[in-house]
Amino acid sequence: MTRNNISIAGAGLYSLPNELLMQILTPFSTKALLSLTATSHRFHDIVLRLIHHRLLVAASLKEHKLILECFHPTCKAVEPIMYCDYLGTDGLSAEAEGEGGVYKDVEKKGRLGQLGGLYSHFRPVRKELEMRVRRPHPAGDVPGHPDSSTSYPSGPSSSDDAQEQELVSQNVSLDAHELFSQLCTVTNIVKIGPHRGLFMSIVNVADGVVRIWREWLAQRAASYTADKASLRKGEECNSQANNLVIGGEIEKRTLWVDDRRNAGLILRVKENKWRRDNPILYRDEDIAVSYSIEYEQVLVRTIHLLLMIEQSLLEEANHSGKAIVIGSFS
Repeated sequence: MTRNNISIAGAGLYSLPNELLMQILTPFSTKALLSLTATSHRFHDIVLRLIHHRLLVAASLKEHKLILECFHPTCKAVEPIMYCDYLGTDGLSAEAEGEGGVYKDVEKKGRLGQLGGLYSHFRPVRKELEMRVRRPHPAGDVPGHPDSSTSYPSGPSSSDDAQEQELVSQNVSLDAHELFSQLCTVTNIVKIGPHRGLFMSIVNVADGVVRIWREWLAQRAASYTADKASLRKGEECNSQANNLVIGGEIEKRTLWVDDRRNAGLILRVKENKWRRDNPILYRDEDIAVSYSIEYEQVLVRTIHLLLMIEQSLLEEANHSGKAIVIGSFS
């Protein structure tokens, strides 16, 4: 009969509405979805909507937390971890239909590639349980010593200075013969457990050793001083703390953790003023210097963040009932 002669094309996958196809593809991992984008234009658009929505959820880290460890190689055992608060993601709007700022002036077939260049911004904070008292060196403020943190302000602190002190800071000191210092940087995604210091899962996002050169520190400190002078005169400042766009002065203040640029640090540098006699120096001879670096933002590539969250969820499902305890027991 004619009614029973149903064509294969009419009963195929493409006969289903987009809403049903999205329900079918939702359980797929992001890596599996990316492999389907070359199937057809229709699958490309559906996968784009799914990944866009996942990026919105992943960037906010509603069920997870980004933690940062940044320490000199000699201070690994004493530097506390820093929890990071989510600030926002460049150009990623709540519209899952491809109308966000990231798609501006981009053809439809190139929109998926634009998502790979998005970065989510986080602000490191130090909880009260990580606060510790620094003990000064017996000889005073010694260059290169990790606990050399004494600075001598030229005058009373203003309201701007009080606001800046809310950023997590760390001292970097260089002896006269040193051209650079090093910071071991580790970023992880954790699932906070029901008790303090208890992590249900932990997945590494990026890690590496960042070199901080003497010349770079001097340039960034000079730029910070110039920005403060411009603000006092009512002029526009080159660096804005809440600016989420990577470029210009922000790019210059960014140190990337890994070669793939999956994670980076936006730092603010201030030179510490030393109370000491001016030594007699030869021409072109360097002196010991100390700088205070403030962790303004942590950058994480959003698509990489999504993949790591999916890995965290997978590990949590495979190791249900187990947890990682981080703390000191003495």
